[in-house]
Amino acid sequence: MVKVDERDFQIAVSPARVTGGLVDLQVDNEGPDMHELIVVRAEDAATLPMRPDGMTVNEAAVARVTVASLEPGEPGSVRNIEVKLLPGRYVLFCNMSGHFMGGMHTPLVVT
Repeated sequence: MVKVDERDFQIAVSPARVTGGLVDLQVDNEGPDMHELIVVRAEDAATLPMRPDGMTVNEAAVARVTVASLEPGEPGSVRNIEVKLLPGRYVLFCNMSGHFMGGMHTPLVVT
């Protein structure tokens, strides 16, 4: 299991390196606001295309590399999603208005 802690303008993942295959993500919203989770296969957050607003990732442009997504969860919620991850680099992020640019993204390495 990979623990994903979301709080305002921060996502922490533990462990940050996992073995490929089926991976259970436990997403804990520790912030006072709702947060979503999107998992894309990408080298790093800086390579993700932005929408014209400059604050959110262009989800249509990353649709082909999106592995999983969870709709926004309430503060205090704990949600799980099982994903199949192949070896490579992934970015986990919240794309609610301003959250990505505020720092809500983190890498995950799959070996």
